Amino acid sequence: MTSHPRSLALAAAAAFALAGCGQQAAKPAEAPAETPAAPAAAPAPVAVAPAVDQAALKGLLSPDETLEVLTLDATGAASASGEVKGYKTTVYAVPVAQGQTLSVAFEPSNTNLYMNVVDAADTSGAAAHRGEVDGPKASIAAAKAGVYLIKPFQPRATARRGESGTFKLAVAVK
Repeated sequence: MTSHPRSLALAAAAAFALAGCGQQAAKPAEAPAETPAAPAAAPAPVAVAPAVDQAALKGLLSPDETLEVLTLDATGAASASGEVKGYKTTVYAVPVAQGQTLSVAFEPSNTNLYMNVVDAADTSGAAAHRGEVDGPKASIAAAKAGVYLIKPFQPRATARRGESGTFKLAVAVK
């Protein structure tokens, strides 16, 4: 049974008028409406790490530093080992998606080796983690997608003497 548009408008006006008096109007007989299907739930957004622009990153390094991009496995983990000899070292790049946490564990062979973690997009040069002050373990929550650089180093006095040491890195992005 279909209702005439004018009769529906009159019924709505009557209901409105009665509601103002504290009364409720009788509902006109209508065919039962089908309940709309619930919209399909949107899939959760997938965290996407940015691409690594190696040429741009190499421009941020000193002549004594070389770049290595760490490749994370299916669990979001990677490991590396290397050496710091004087000022020469390898800097490790890790892409991190917005909302993810970068965890780094640095295991040096001697107490004169440290690592800093730097947001490559931060042009101030400030470290997000300062190894000499903050210790050998870093945990950085990424407010935005970006690339972080893990920079092993030794203090200036030992670097000038050409001393060396080895290290191991354990990196996780979750």
